[in-house]
This record gives sequence, structure tokens and C-alpha cells, in this order.
Amino acid sequence: MTVPRVASTSSVATRLEIALIAAVCAALCIVLGWTSRTALNPDGVSYLDIAARFSAGDWSGAVQGYWSPLYPLLLAVLGTATGATGATLLGQVHFLNVGIALGIVALLWRMARVHGDPIVARALFAAFLLASARTPRLDAVTPDLLLIGAVLGLGGELLRGAGSRWYALGAWFGVIFLTKTSSWPWLLVTVAILAIAGDRAMRRTLVRAGGVALVVMALWVVPLSLKSGRPTLGSAGAFNACWYLERCDSRTPDEHSGAHARYGGLRLADGELVTVADFSNTQWTYAPWSDPTAWQAEVGSINRAPLDLFDLVGYWSRQGWAVISLWTPQLLLFVLFPVALLSRSRGLLGRGWREQRMAVLLVVLGLAGVAQFIVVHAEPRLIAPFVLLTSMGCLWWWRAPGIATSARPFRSEVVLVLSWVGLVSAVLRGAIYVPELMKRATEDTARFERLRRAGDAAVPGGLAGRAVVVVGPAIPVVSDAWLFGARIVAQIPPGSAARIRNWTPAQQREMLGLLGQGDGDVAWMTATNGSILMAPIVRSTR
Repeated sequence: MTVPRVASTSSVATRLEIALIAAVCAALCIVLGWTSRTALNPDGVSYLDIAARFSAGDWSGAVQGYWSPLYPLLLAVLGTATGATGATLLGQVHFLNVGIALGIVALLWRMARVHGDPIVARALFAAFLLASARTPRLDAVTPDLLLIGAVLGLGGELLRGAGSRWYALGAWFGVIFLTKTSSWPWLLVTVAILAIAGDRAMRRTLVRAGGVALVVMALWVVPLSLKSGRPTLGSAGAFNACWYLERCDSRTPDEHSGAHARYGGLRLADGELVTVADFSNTQWTYAPWSDPTAWQAEVGSINRAPLDLFDLVGYWSRQGWAVISLWTPQLLLFVLFPVALLSRSRGLLGRGWREQRMAVLLVVLGLAGVAQFIVVHAEPRLIAPFVLLTSMGCLWWWRAPGIATSARPFRSEVVLVLSWVGLVSAVLRGAIYVPELMKRATEDTARFERLRRAGDAAVPGGLAGRAVVVVGPAIPVVSDAWLFGARIVAQIPPGSAARIRNWTPAQQREMLGLLGQGDGDVAWMTATNGSILMAPIVRSTR
């Protein structure tokens, strides 16, 4: 079959349509960002803590192996520029996320405009809206949106002149690493695949791009290696493999039942003994999660239950099935399938490899990125950049710029409906999510007020800037501590906390008296659902 070539320049009507689609997506991102302005996840507390270290000039404290540096650096610039703290800073961070999302929309608009096919434009924007399973995660204080933008930029650069601009290619490699340091295996796979499938010119480009990437990566790798005392690219991969594949219990005191250098004990007069983890000499909101590298370095013993080969196959199968059946079915069925149906033709694979090889390689690279997370731990927000990269590769492969694809005649009405269904469904799904975010914002505000009043009643002057001793799990309440500018200076792990709940009031008062020998101002008895019971800690005179 002969595939006719058409003019690559899009019509005025098409350019206007693409601009309107981009405007709708931008408006949706703004609404999502506004309605999620009170959301704060535990990972976000860690990034905000690191940003505070950067802002204070404590670069040694900010350098650690688990969390990636680029996003907290942006947060540090924001916090330094505005001087905001607490809930005000959190709202500004969400507006920063909106800005990142709008940058992605602008990049998508540019790519769709250059391509010139309205069917591809509709599918491309729909893929962005659905890559994170429902809507872009503007409610998460994490670098996920930043990584989507960086991977999208890399994909666009590869499609542009087959990635001939080595300096831009290397810069995108470096930015991806600084955004998520655990992406380095995928970056190595990317370079290997491009080198094997590319020609001599591509291999020369990769060598030059590699030099640029190494310079950018060295900005973080060198100080990290100096602090670690050995060459390292970070600890995220090793820790995640331990936590998810070997089922180590050492992530935080919430689940750790082994020995640790920071564990001590409190003994009551009747002999009752409870474990206490001491973080008083740290500067983090919650030291085990803001600096997992330092926490893991002091672990004395770990309880493991490694997955055997049979368990691993089952684990990977469940992860892969979740990607297909839970997180991407709307994208597959309502976005990519209609485009594939409209674009199918004989010899599509062979012709794509000959004429659109880079687009086919983007599909391979995107799937490799998804596979990297399936192997260890996959979540919709983690695989979103690579789902979008795969979708972009499919679209450029199936409907190459400047080529009119029409294998079988379709009525114009059918083409119109099929090409719009994915985008409309994606926008509607995002709009449906808005009321849920609004409800969460109301609940977050009410929770903050309840805790503020409880803190005022429990501690003179309230919770602002207080030293907290958590009795029970800490991860469910770490966001609350950050919002009040408080710091968790000690924790009685859940195992011991469960016994404390059954103690007599006299024993509990005795425990509070013993805690008064430390740095705590207030005790929070917590549960996995985030509930908090407060009691003042009276400091003992020494």
C-alpha cells in the first residue's frame, strides 16, 4: 500500500483546535492545583525538609542518598524568595506544581503543533491527563510532574532530528537523573538501546551527550560520594529492593522490630519497659523518613522475608496486571486503541522501523521505564512519565508527521467520534475528581483547626515549633507535625505503644514523667488512621 505524504504544516483550524485543547488542559491543571492546595504527603515533608536545609545553607545536611535533589532545590528557591512557612508555603508549592504542569502543557502544545495532525494532538493531551491513572498528580508534593516534563522533553528531543542535538540530549539525561536519581538504570538502558539501534552518527551523538550528562550528574554525585566516603549514585534502588523484594522491616520505627543505634528504653517502677527511638539531635521533621540513608546506616538488625523465585514471578505478574487493568485501561481503550484503529495498515511495523525508527524506539524505552518499576515497586505516579513516553512513541509511529494514514475508508463521523472520545473522557475524569479534592481540602482545613485547638489546650502557646514525642506510628501524622513547624524528637514504636494503651492512667502518667527527662514538649498517641490524642510533657528539672 502506498502511503501518501502530505504537507507537514498544520492548517489554521488545526492550530486553533490544538491551542483550545491546550487551554482546556491548562485550565484543568489550574483547578486541580487550587483544589489540592492543602494536600501534603509524607514524601512531601521529606522534600520540604531538604529544601529547608538548602535554604539555610546546610548543604551537608541536604545531601543524602535517597531523595533526589532537583525538586527540593526548586522548593528552596521558592521558600527563600517568599519567606513563607507552614500552610502558606504549602499553598505556594502547589502553585509551583501548577507551573510545572503548565510547562508540560506548553511542551505538548508545541509538539502537537509541529506534528500537525489533530488526531495525534487530541490523543497526546489525553495521554498526559491519563498517564497517572486518573489525572496529573498535582496534589502530591513530589517530583513526579517534573519527571514527566523531563522525560517528555527527552522524547521530543529524540524525535527532533533523530536526537542529533547532542548538547540538548545530554542536558535532558542529566535533568532526568537530578529529578529522580533512581532512574539511572533506565538511562543506561536508553543509551544502550539507542547505540545498538542507531547508526554511527547516533553513536557519536551519544558519546558527546554522555559527556554533558556526566557533568550535570556530577553536580550531585560528587558531593554525595564525598559524604558517603565511596562512589555512589544514591541509595534509593538498594533500599527499595530491600523493602519491597526482600520485605525488610527497617524502613522506619513504624514497622521495624530489630535493633537500632537510636533505640533506647523507658522502664517504669513496676518493671514495664518500652522502646524509645531518639531523634533529638537531628534537624528533620521525622528523621527516619527525611534522611533514610542515615537511618538505615544505624540499623543493627533487620527482619527479612525475601521473595523466592515463585513469589517474585507472582509479584511481577500482579504489578504488570495492575498497570494494564487498573492504571492504564482508559488510556489503552479510549485513546490509543481508536488511533491504532484509524491508522492501521499493512506493513506498519516494518515501515515504522524503516521510516519512523525513533518513534518505535520511544515505545521500547517507555516500556522499559515501566518495567523498571514493575520489577521493584510500581505506582501510577511513578510509571506516568514512561506511560506518556510510550504513548507518544505510538502516536508518532502510527501517524507520522507529514503522512496521511488511511488504510480503510471510515465515515468522517466515525473518525471524528473515535478521535475525540479519549480526550473528552480524560477531561471528564479530571473534572469528576475535582469535587473529591475540594472535599479533602475542607477536611484538611478542619483537621488542622482541631489539632490547633487541641494543641492550645495541651501545651501553653500551642503546637507551633514544639518538640513532639510520637507514641505509635509516625508516618500518618508527619504532615501534621510539619504544618505546625513541629519536630518529632522521639518515637515509641507501635509495638510498645499498643501496650501503653492498655496501661493504667497512673502508669501512663509515670511514662509522661519519664519522657520529661528528654526534649519533648508534647506526646501524641497516634493510630494508623491518623488520629491523635495529645498530652503535655512536663520537663523535669536537672
